[in-house]
Order: sequence, then C-alpha cells, then structure tokens
Amino acid sequence: MKKWLFSELDKNVIKEFSQKTGLPVFTAMLLHLRGFTEPGEIEKYFDASCTLPDPFLIKDMDKAVKRVNEAISSYEPVCIFGDYDCDGVTATALLFSYLQSVGANVSYYIPDRNAEGYGMNIRAIDQLKEKGVSLIITVDNGISALEEVSYASRLGIDTVVTDHHKPLDLLPNAIAVVDPHRLDDKSEFKYYCGAGIALLLAAALEGNELSVLENYADLAAIGTVADLVPLSGSNRSIVKTGLQLLENSDRTGITELCEMAQIEKMNAGNIGFKLGPRINAAGRLGSPYDALALLLSEDPEEAHELASRLNNLNSRRQAIENDIFEDICEMLRNDPQLTYDRILVVSSEKWNAGVVGIVASKIVEKYGKPCVIICEDDEICKASSRSITGFSIVDAIFACSGLLEKFGGHPMAAGLSIKRERINDFRRAINDYADKLDYMPLPSLKIDCTLKPEGLSVDMVHQLQAFEPFGYGNPKPVFALKGMKLEQIVPLSGGKHIKLIVSRDKARLGLVRFSMTPEEFPYSEGAMLDFAVSLDLNVYQQKENVSFTIKDIRPADFDTEKAMLGIQLYEQYQKGIKRKELANEYPTRDDFAAVYRYIKAAQRERFTAASVLSAIGSEKLGAFKLLMIFDIMNELKLIDYSRDNEEIHVRVRNNSVKVDLNASAIYGGLKEDVQYVRDNT
Repeated sequence: MKKWLFSELDKNVIKEFSQKTGLPVFTAMLLHLRGFTEPGEIEKYFDASCTLPDPFLIKDMDKAVKRVNEAISSYEPVCIFGDYDCDGVTATALLFSYLQSVGANVSYYIPDRNAEGYGMNIRAIDQLKEKGVSLIITVDNGISALEEVSYASRLGIDTVVTDHHKPLDLLPNAIAVVDPHRLDDKSEFKYYCGAGIALLLAAALEGNELSVLENYADLAAIGTVADLVPLSGSNRSIVKTGLQLLENSDRTGITELCEMAQIEKMNAGNIGFKLGPRINAAGRLGSPYDALALLLSEDPEEAHELASRLNNLNSRRQAIENDIFEDICEMLRNDPQLTYDRILVVSSEKWNAGVVGIVASKIVEKYGKPCVIICEDDEICKASSRSITGFSIVDAIFACSGLLEKFGGHPMAAGLSIKRERINDFRRAINDYADKLDYMPLPSLKIDCTLKPEGLSVDMVHQLQAFEPFGYGNPKPVFALKGMKLEQIVPLSGGKHIKLIVSRDKARLGLVRFSMTPEEFPYSEGAMLDFAVSLDLNVYQQKENVSFTIKDIRPADFDTEKAMLGIQLYEQYQKGIKRKELANEYPTRDDFAAVYRYIKAAQRERFTAASVLSAIGSEKLGAFKLLMIFDIMNELKLIDYSRDNEEIHVRVRNNSVKVDLNASAIYGGLKEDVQYVRDNT
C-alpha cells in the first residue's frame, strides 16, 4: 500500500503553455511537471545533438591534463585505480582504453571487495610501487583517501584524483583533485558518476569532446545508469549517445553480454536491470577483473566465455538474493513483533554482505519501512540499510553512533559496521529514535496525472518516448486510471503474472501486473478499482497498441493515507505505545458484525486491509479497528488469522456458538487503554 501523491495541475496554465510552445497538450503537461517553462530549456532538453560541456570548467582539470600528458609523453608507468562496482569498472575500462589508444604506458588496479574494501589502500600502493608506477589516476574513488594519497606521495608516486562523491572537510594532497562536488568548483553540472568524470577527463586530454563522446559514451552510459545518478543535464547527453552506440555496439564483450542477457532493444531500463547487475555480480561474487576484461575484450571466444561467467554469477546472485529475501520474510512472519518496529532490523550469519543492499531495497518495497540488514560475523558485522522518502536513515544511524564501529551514507541508503553483541541494543536504539517521532513518513507513489481511459492513444506513448531515457532523476511517468470495473483476471506465464481486463464507460483495457498470481490478487471480479500505470507500446501483427504495466492498485477513491496511518497506530499499540490517536479507536459490536459477515460470505481467504475496508464500506471503521477486530476474533476462535504485511489470511471457523466479546482479554485491555488515553489527552 502506498500513499498516492498527485501532481498539482492547472489545465488553463497547461493549455496556455501548449499554445506558447506549439507542443501537444500532453507533452506540454509533462514538461510543465518537470519544471521546464522556457523555450530554451525545452529545446536543450529535447536536443538530439548530445554534447558535453567544456571539461576544463571543472576545478583542477587543467592540472590533471598537464600531469597525465607528461606521463604519456615520457611513457611513464601509469595505473588507473578503480572500483569493483559497475560504475568503477566502466570508468576504469573507459580511461584505460583511451590512454592505451594514445600510447600511454597504462595499467589498472581494482581492489578486492572482501579483502581490501572500497578505495585506495596502503598494501595496494606498495604493490604498485614495486611495479614502478609513478602516477596513479583514481576513478570513482579517492576523494576521501587523504592518508593513502599522502603515503603514495612519500613513496614518490603522484596521484590524480577523479571522483564524484562528496569530499570531506580536507581534500587529498594530490597533484589534481577533479570532483565537481568540491566547494570551490564552479562548473554548472555536478551529478556525474565516476565513469562520467572519466569521460570528461578523456575529453579534456583529447581536446575534442564530440570525438570522445562518440567513442566512449557507451561505457559512461552503463556506469551512469547503474550508479543511479540523475538522468538530467550532461548525463542525459551521455546516456542518449551511449544508447545509440550500445544499440549496434562494436565492443565484442558488450555484444556477447547483451546476447546473454537476451536484450533485444537497448534502453536505460535494460542497462539498469540486465547489463549493470551482470557487471556488478563479478565484483560481488567473483572478480571485478572478469567484468573489466569483458569490456576490453576484442576476442569473440574470450568474450563469450567471460560473458557466460558473468551471466552465471548474476544467476547465482539472484538465487542468493531470493534466498535471503525469503529468509527475512519468513523471519518476520515467525516473529510479528519485529514487524511492529518502525525500522526493520534483521540479522543472520548465513547472509552474503555483497548482496544484502539489493535485498534491503526489496524489503523496503514489500514492507514500506526503512530496514537494516546485518550480516553476522564472529566479531565485526557489516550491514546495509535502505529507507523511504522523507526519512533519513543515515540520521537515525548517526543517533546510534555510540554502538557502531563505522557508518556512513546518505538519507536513502547507508552502511555500518557493528560488534555482534551490540546488534540487539542497536535494534532497540534505532527504533527508540523512530518511535519518538510524532509522524513517520509513509511510502508514496508519485502520480503525474489522471488519464481518461477512452482518450488513450498510441500517439501519447510516442510523445512519452521523446522524454527518454528514463531513470533516476527523470522517472518514467506514472498515470492514474480511476473508477475502473474489474471484468476478468487472466493468468499469464503459467500463473506467474496476471492480466486484468478492466472497463469504464466504453473503454476496455488489459493491464498487466507482474509477479502476482491470481491467488494472491486480493480483489474479485466486479470490484471498482483505481490503477497506477505506466504506458508502453507493443506491436502485434505489425500494429502498434498501448500496453499498461500496473505499479499499484487501490479500491476506487480509497483513502490509503488514512488506512496506512491506522496500521502505523496499530503497530505502535502492539509495542505498548499509546498515542493520542487511540482515543477514537474502540470498535463497536456493529463493527465486529460487519467484518464477520463480510469474511464469512467472501469466497476467498486472502485479503488486504484496503480490500476489506472498501468492501464493507465503513468510513469510520478504519485499519486500526479492523486489525484489532481480527486479533480479537482470532483469540475467541471465530477465525484463524495471520498477517504478512499487506496480505491478510483469514479462515472462518465452522462455529455457530455465540461468543461474548467481553470474554476477550485483548478487547478488555483495549477498552482500558482507550479510556486511559481519553482521560490523559
């Protein structure tokens, strides 16, 4: 369940904007929602020429170019110091390829995720010194390597840092520090990934931005999409050009990897969900050098073998992630008390630290709460966390810093290290922090606008395509279809997915919901529903048709925010926290009767709070009372009941004996607690 956030639209303003720009109303609306109001901005956004800004506008780029050119001229041993994730690997491949093409004496080094961790380290610098390296160029790291850069300098090794992460208060004592996030940097665009900065360095060295873009934008595009930097500004040019190169790639390794990933049409989505994960899998479960060798390979046999290896690692990664995800879901099902926490904290010694960050994102999506997943070890345990919009997980972790060995990150994602014996204390501390908040943000879904189903057309989807590439910072638009009648539920792919045939007035549409079986779908044919969907095109018998992918579903005009707040109140109450909102949450006998009649008559055992509340039609009942009623009826043996997040399982017992509500300890305790809150507020 998500809170739907509808964009504010003024039809008259959109109409005027359309007339002013000469653009179709639908295109004008989407531009307006993205903040484009001036013709020059719009022209730049849709510009197909794809250019880079002057790289020398970035602070220290001139110093970096001077030092690297000296090394090229004297055939000085240069090492590119990369990183093991997709961005770091593509950045390394890009800069290595360029420097090799201009005759540099260049090598590369990527640290091992488990043995060395992220960034420069003393042992690696010693190894490079033994090999005669006198210049290190970092890509996708280095901005925080103050000690390591100084150590390299003492050994007679110069360092040029190129990075895109935010710097510390002090900068490394390097020959050049190329990072747009420097406080003294005056360049206009700041949000490149590591591969993007490497591309700009190559452009500065070459003195021809267009030539470098045309030869290396494919590698930079993969890093840009995979690293989730905004697809706006210069990144948009990089990815648009990169997609054109990738569509007919002359890189043997990328061609093989695309075949392994079964990519037919190249777009940002396929980079993010197919190419990026396979490159990342090497650094997580194997060796990042395999991924780098694949990107650099010109031998079809070698490329095929490496692509197959990455594909197999990715399959293994997916299996490991699925196992961890199911482990966590089972853990939460078996210990409901954990699910009442505002921040889910789970730990196990069985989990792989290299993949739990991805699992954390899936847990947040399923449960709608921030989470911390801890991989237990004998002493120091590593953890990854993810959050929801509006709640800074790194601030919550910082509030518990006294229990931690290390931590860092940003509002939506963070990592930490903790001693094993402190895990339970940390779970309590971080939830104490969250429980003290009067309001916990709700998971949300941004809706661009509501569409009339009878007005949908192929032309609208063609207009949407002009806004590609979609991704972080330029999300694919999501639209609402409201008041649709569910006509039919059709299983797809052997029941793994479903198609919903829905109608309103004369319009009849087929909407696809992936990863949901007909048995899991909580609504019956005939239900009136609202859908949040994205639009695409499919071609059947040489005819284009609009296709719909469901992002979320709710009962027609249902107040999801109210229901979600009711669930939050219920979970806090289960933890013994009596909030003032409890004062109006005592269910009546009529409420019990309405719920019991509905579930007894329903031809199903799977529900959601939203499906039950909308079917009963009781505005005053609410999610808190509903969940308490289920608890009480379960206690009185009227039903068998369990709840797994949104999914509610209820089976009515064949019991015709009347029961006394006052016999319920839960009901009596609730009555006392409600009265206590009323008396004290």
